[in-house]
Amino acid sequence: SIPEGAIDKTGDLPLETRMSQIYNAEFFIGLGSGLSWLAWAVGKPVVLISGFSKPFAEFDTPYRIINEKVCNGCWNNSNHTFDKGNWMWCPEGKDFECTKSITAEMVIEKISNLL
Repeated sequence: SIPEGAIDKTGDLPLETRMSQIYNAEFFIGLGSGLSWLAWAVGKPVVLISGFSKPFAEFDTPYRIINEKVCNGCWNNSNHTFDKGNWMWCPEGKDFECTKSITAEMVIEKISNLL
């Protein structure tokens, strides 16, 4: 859900619109998805919340947040065959602990380092 008071910019918008939104932002916070790659491509600092992938699988950022003390990197495990239609499938059966173990405090710390 979108936090109260946040501006809803979700939806199917042209790539040029997304590029402009990101370019005019101070930085971008996201997962290892297309929008994070787009932010990196337009030269914005990216606070990358990572869990399902290993750091070598994405662009380099000093603002990566990953908890390597729990299950992580399943996306890079060739023993798993991913179903692109089922994004609610945790291949290790651990209820997405790789991402859920990343706290707001961890994200705020990276943002503080960035600012």
